Amino acid sequence: MLEKLFSLGYSKTFAERYYQLWGERALAIAEAMERPLPRCFRVNTLRIEVPKLTKLLNKKGFQFRRVLWAREGFCLTREPFSITSTPEYLSGLLYIQEASSMYPPVALDPKPGEVVADMAAAPGGKTSYMAQLMENEGIIYAFDVGEDRLKETRLNLSRLGVTNTILFHSSSLHIDELGIEFDKILLDAPCTGSGTIHKNPERKANRTMEDVRFCQGLQMKLLEKGLSVLKKGGVLVYSTCSLEPEENELVIQWVLDNFDVELLPLRYGEPALTKPFGIELSEEIKKARRFYPDRHGTSGFFVAKIKKL
Repeated sequence: MLEKLFSLGYSKTFAERYYQLWGERALAIAEAMERPLPRCFRVNTLRIEVPKLTKLLNKKGFQFRRVLWAREGFCLTREPFSITSTPEYLSGLLYIQEASSMYPPVALDPKPGEVVADMAAAPGGKTSYMAQLMENEGIIYAFDVGEDRLKETRLNLSRLGVTNTILFHSSSLHIDELGIEFDKILLDAPCTGSGTIHKNPERKANRTMEDVRFCQGLQMKLLEKGLSVLKKGGVLVYSTCSLEPEENELVIQWVLDNFDVELLPLRYGEPALTKPFGIELSEEIKKARRFYPDRHGTSGFFVAKIKKL
């Protein structure tokens, strides 16, 4: 079993960790990540209604299935030519987005008129989905540190017709300097990306436990800062594209132990782990969700919905 994980290119450290976490299933997860994911897209309802766009694409020979958790989301089952070369894509009627990435905005459920923060926004997929769910009403404060990625975000938001978002070229660790209390916050946290091996195969071998610990420390700082500017009764959705419990369940356990919050249940995905590596965590952690390539046909993904009491 471990030999097979080594043969796929995983380092000894991570092969052993995954076997400890999932036993024989670790190989099924690893093998599923060797296969490319289906190309998925979201209909941009700021510019067109869902039935109208699906009809236009069907006429051109595109076929797709609905994403379970996103009423505007679809995954292609037939792509006669690249969907990114269609006038529909170029004019912002749709956005290419991985299925699991559609879930955090849906879980957050921002409403028109609310004051929302996106703490790590680039390249704008989740930001633009939130704007769409808010019908461009209310305001989104979107932060990112990467200048080039922020340029890409600006272009994406412009193409999609998003008008309720202010972009900040800054770390969201400075979010409190705005002096604003937020109704809702999305933190799609910087992470080791171990759930995205299908597009970043080098991560099988070049990540270390030091990387995991570095990301965990940053995630905790960002969560602490986010919770400090969230209104009482407000909701923060935390997500990563990491498989590592240190960046997921253990971070959420730390939040439960140190802040006056509760986890809200999520409908889709598998319950999060409550005994990773034999560490006993709160049963509440089951309310957070994991997505796996072998069962959900997505990247490895984690989502938790936190309410401030």
